[in-house]
Amino acid sequence: MKKQFLKRVFSTLLVGTMVAGLLTGCGDGGDKPADNSTPQQSNTGSDQTGSAQENQGGDEAQNDEWIADREIVVQIFVSDAGNALPEDQENTPVFQEIKRRTGISLKLQFTPGQNGSLDALTTQLNAGLDPSVDALICYLNNSTRPEFPVLLKAAKVDEMFADVSEYMKNSKVYSKYYEEGLLPNDTYKNIVFREDLDGVYLLHLNVDEVDRSMIYDPNEEYLGGPYIQKSIAEELNIDPKSIRTPEEFYDLLVKIKEHGFKDDNGQDVIPLGPKFWGGSFDALDWDMRGLRWGISDGYNMDTDGQIYHEAETEHIYDLINYVRKLLNEGLMDKEYFDMSEERAGEKYWSHSYAIMGDVHNYVDIIYSSEDWVPLGPLNDIEGDNKMVTTGKGGSCCLAIMDQAENPEEVFKFFDWLCTYEGQLLCQYGVEGVSYTMVDGQPRLTEEVKAKLNEGDEDWLINNVGAAFGGSGAYFFECVLTNKNNIDNFGETRPGASGGDDSENIFARSVRIAEEYPREYKLKEGLKATAFLTGLSCEAALKEAHDAWKEELVKAFYANESDVESIINAFRDRLKRAGVDEFKEELMRIYNEDPTAILFYN
Repeated sequence: MKKQFLKRVFSTLLVGTMVAGLLTGCGDGGDKPADNSTPQQSNTGSDQTGSAQENQGGDEAQNDEWIADREIVVQIFVSDAGNALPEDQENTPVFQEIKRRTGISLKLQFTPGQNGSLDALTTQLNAGLDPSVDALICYLNNSTRPEFPVLLKAAKVDEMFADVSEYMKNSKVYSKYYEEGLLPNDTYKNIVFREDLDGVYLLHLNVDEVDRSMIYDPNEEYLGGPYIQKSIAEELNIDPKSIRTPEEFYDLLVKIKEHGFKDDNGQDVIPLGPKFWGGSFDALDWDMRGLRWGISDGYNMDTDGQIYHEAETEHIYDLINYVRKLLNEGLMDKEYFDMSEERAGEKYWSHSYAIMGDVHNYVDIIYSSEDWVPLGPLNDIEGDNKMVTTGKGGSCCLAIMDQAENPEEVFKFFDWLCTYEGQLLCQYGVEGVSYTMVDGQPRLTEEVKAKLNEGDEDWLINNVGAAFGGSGAYFFECVLTNKNNIDNFGETRPGASGGDDSENIFARSVRIAEEYPREYKLKEGLKATAFLTGLSCEAALKEAHDAWKEELVKAFYANESDVESIINAFRDRLKRAGVDEFKEELMRIYNEDPTAILFYN
């Protein structure tokens, strides 16, 4: 489970940061102490609470954390969380401590869909969740994710979710969602407080208390994009950081091919391979940044002040011709877009490619060896190589079912999880079991640190049950919000501070982030497709958008004489789908507020 473990850890680190204009991660952090208490004053220590097994139950008079003596069933539609559940939830320390302090017997269940979590969410909501389910958790980075229309329909049309607005007003944590500046615009306007809903039905999660999206901290950087074999860069006397433009990238690929490098099996090295995780169109957002039209789901504003989808521009032929040249000259693997994850991994471990199309510093092929270093980052269409951040964001969504018995108790439980006390338990586990307090801050025991550094996810999940920043029971990472680990716990994630770096599994990842720093630029606004909801052209245009990548890949591999007809056919499809109506709406919004839409211009 080591690969998955690190993937989870670093996927929690950068909420709202759109690396290379595409990727968004989750922020890491905690919540400030409730009731203005200090960490030292919170009633989470073993000396104050005793063991979970000795003190089952309680009452409100004795414990202000008490909610109700009941079971809460949560249906999970997050594969990372669903695949990281304790084998014996009831007897896992964190679950026992939750029961002792709040009265809640937490039951987490996960049924994976045949084609992933989105498929499972859609299928189960359409069929109706089991009556025993009190709440659901699902992926939701922003309102443009495919889960959102499914959730909105369930809330607005099917009336499956409870309105929690009245509960929020006097809550410990979620009342802060009403405060100006805490929620990003997309979360506030499009998810939580939508004008077309008569209440609050969807709670966006993993929102940071403090916006640190413009601060470059090597200890928590999610450093992705193309990586090059270090030995190849040294042999060619190339500074990987100097490669910026499509022309420089092409020249580098040519030099690699002409040099005749061999892989571990004695075969010719191919200059450019797919993502480490296998074939994907999205790798182009890293490898051909300067040739991509924008970062707003294919829409951008041109120099003439008009909005276009990239298929409508002549600019698209620059990308098509560039990719076709790489394929035809043997500079790019022909399976760049469709190679299996397993095969891609095998090829990279045997050094069959000079450059990975996309990998990240949390992946074991990077943190476990000195073989690969970041390339670039490449310039985008604006002509600079700064990474785009939209500021704070989120990563998951909570909805309480209307069918739940006493939904207010369910809400109070999730609100409690986000208090300082709840977040300490969720992230670090039980005091005396997995951490001790040192100078008012939680610090993992030596045993837990060793398991964390070894990547022993199974042990962390079953013997403690906490999230540990995403490397353990990931459910508890999903459900937190108003997070601020740095201020509240003194470190970016459990186990990040102190100790010998040589024994820290993250040491090389941090060193890479230090040696290959990124600069950020803030681009306010929402992706263009966030404004598609509710328009008459929504369904048809969404289908066209979903088909665009496939049509573009078809153009990459087609006969030269067929390329123009493929693009023209798609332009006609956009017209029929109502793209002009949509662009008129985007222009109206832009004229009212130029920062409302995420455009390069």
